[in-house]
Amino acid sequence: MRFSIKYFLVAFVLFITEFLIARFINGGFIRNVLGDYLVVFLIYYFLLSFYKWQKIKLAVFVLLVAYLIEILQYVQILKILGIPKSTFTDMILGSSFDWLDMLAYTLAFLSLVFMQRILQKKDASGKAVH
Repeated sequence: MRFSIKYFLVAFVLFITEFLIARFINGGFIRNVLGDYLVVFLIYYFLLSFYKWQKIKLAVFVLLVAYLIEILQYVQILKILGIPKSTFTDMILGSSFDWLDMLAYTLAFLSLVFMQRILQKKDASGKAVH
């Protein structure tokens, strides 16, 4: 385990962005799609700030976690477990299943993979670009 302030700061900025979206925007593209897109980045960079992962494996892990949470919404896990709906549960698990959420998670994953490939390209001196 190690700590990276760089990745933690990225995660922190994304967290503040997500908080502001949740607090001040009601519905629409930004709340319903962009927020789900950004949460994949938030989780990715938060985990990356504490653990040295292979980045592609981490991106796959985060995507699978996002899918799992969405599937749990679909089966109404809170109702099954008898947990009352609250602001906290909505923040952690979301409020309802939506295929657009799955699309947003997938696009975020593809963006992470694309960004990683660009960052791994070698520059003229043979060093990896960061």
